Amino acid sequence: MVALRNFTVLALSAMALAFPTPTPTNEIPALLKRTVSGIAAASCEQIQFTSSEVATAAAVAASRVAQGKAGQIGRSKYPHKFNNREATGFEFLSGCKAPFFEFPIFKSEVYTGGKPGADRVVIGSIKGADAAFCGIITHTGADRGSFLQCETA
Repeated sequence: MVALRNFTVLALSAMALAFPTPTPTNEIPALLKRTVSGIAAASCEQIQFTSSEVATAAAVAASRVAQGKAGQIGRSKYPHKFNNREATGFEFLSGCKAPFFEFPIFKSEVYTGGKPGADRVVIGSIKGADAAFCGIITHTGADRGSFLQCETA
């Protein structure tokens, strides 16, 4: 009889723990609170980035910019300022103002350190939790250390 009572108490306790409870909004990661305007799909050489991939990379970049130096990752400390010093300068999307920040973008994954690859998402117009998508740039096909601008949809 005691064993049955213990079993019942344990079974009901396990069920109560299994029911999900809502997460308070103050516990939602900062990444999800970032608003990045002007998101668009982009094409760099043979690589196509969906608007979802661009949005994710841009939101992570904005979140890390908001953290300051503590948010920078990788040997090159991304995101870092992009000074737009290319010979021709880039024509970023309207509504995007300096300072600009670059952050690696990949197909189907988010940069967490290590080799940054050739492609970067550029954000600007940083205001608190908000930023603007400026464009995508790539080292592919550019002179060493330079970038080419990718096409946005």
